[in-house]
Amino acid sequence: MKSLQKRLLSSPTSPALNIRTMKAMNPKRLSSFLAVLGFIVVFIISLSAVKSTQTFEGYFKKSSSIVGSPPDQGHMDYNETGKVEFNGIKKAEWCIEPQYPPLPFEDCKFKEFLFRYPMNGGLTNALHFALKGAIWAYEENVCYFIDERGPNPAQMAERDPPLENIDPFFERYFEPMSLPRDHEKVKWAMKFHKFVEPDYFQINYHEYGRFNAGLLPIDDPLRHKRRDLQSLFVYDKDNIWVKKYMMRRLFRILPRMRDIACSRLSNYGLDEEYLALSIRRGDKELEVELVSSLQPYIDEAEVAIKTHFGGKVPKIFVASDDCSVMDDIRKVRPGWEFVGECDNATEQNGFILKSARHWTEEQTDKHYEKFVTEMIAMASAKYFVGVSTTNVSFWIYFMRHMDAHDDTWVFVDSDLVPY
Repeated sequence: MKSLQKRLLSSPTSPALNIRTMKAMNPKRLSSFLAVLGFIVVFIISLSAVKSTQTFEGYFKKSSSIVGSPPDQGHMDYNETGKVEFNGIKKAEWCIEPQYPPLPFEDCKFKEFLFRYPMNGGLTNALHFALKGAIWAYEENVCYFIDERGPNPAQMAERDPPLENIDPFFERYFEPMSLPRDHEKVKWAMKFHKFVEPDYFQINYHEYGRFNAGLLPIDDPLRHKRRDLQSLFVYDKDNIWVKKYMMRRLFRILPRMRDIACSRLSNYGLDEEYLALSIRRGDKELEVELVSSLQPYIDEAEVAIKTHFGGKVPKIFVASDDCSVMDDIRKVRPGWEFVGECDNATEQNGFILKSARHWTEEQTDKHYEKFVTEMIAMASAKYFVGVSTTNVSFWIYFMRHMDAHDDTWVFVDSDLVPY
């Protein structure tokens, strides 16, 4: 391409380099010359554009809809009423192939070190850590590696003998979220100790400006600060939009898991807009008691029915890791139709992370099939009612549709909203 441009523009016989020749031309001949020169310039620009397009197609893996620059966010005011078209759960965003390309893990400008992110805590805690870490890496244009092995294995994957650790864990259910362990850049960084390893508090401090954050009043302007991710051609975008966009490129459910989850949800008859409740009641053994009464959830559901469902009670999907909740809530509102994975599960005392150390691969798969099904159901609901004391809520907030706004989201224990 460069040699072609040089020949076209720098030939010794080209009149473009001889001002006296141009002056000597009669007007008619000069006009013809300028027309030819213009054609040559347009031709060169066209070839450059084709080459640029080919470069972008190599930079991003092709997807069904987006290659290169991110979509225009348009007018996004998450404090206003949003409208998301719903044509049944089988056609919902998380039940079809991803509409955004995966992240370009290998493309990073600065190669002197890598970010290394351990995967600690429960699934949504680890995923949120990975999302904030990936955003930081692309802000700095540095490659990163999600490490679920160690020196300490991810708690979700660690098993007591004689059971073996689940390895890999994340790629058992999701597409890769970073460079793989056997990548040359990762092996080089391990050999020469070229990792930067931010901990939980450092990640939060970078993302929020304080160590412990993630919730703000709904009208706080900090929720909608403008952000750039220049390495991904993201410029001057709303903070919430950026996180939703990045999540869709980072978090990609494997087709097998997606099919299992969405087939289950389809069997619940989620063909029309529905409401989702995420209920927790003093679970996880070491945690303090949360909202033990179901009445706050019922109260918020009744408000949503009036404001968003025209007064008609919709089907209500219930997600909980305390499955005794299903019988209890049906007794509170026997005339309402509640559905959920808990009708076919046995988790009666809440999910306790350390109990996973005794799970077989089959038990592990059953738990995360249920969890992924619930995640898709909560993210696809027209209206969400939950609690602010679980990482599940924070993850679901950004899984919800790009056009889902804050008028369809409420916590029973807080007036604050994720950001």
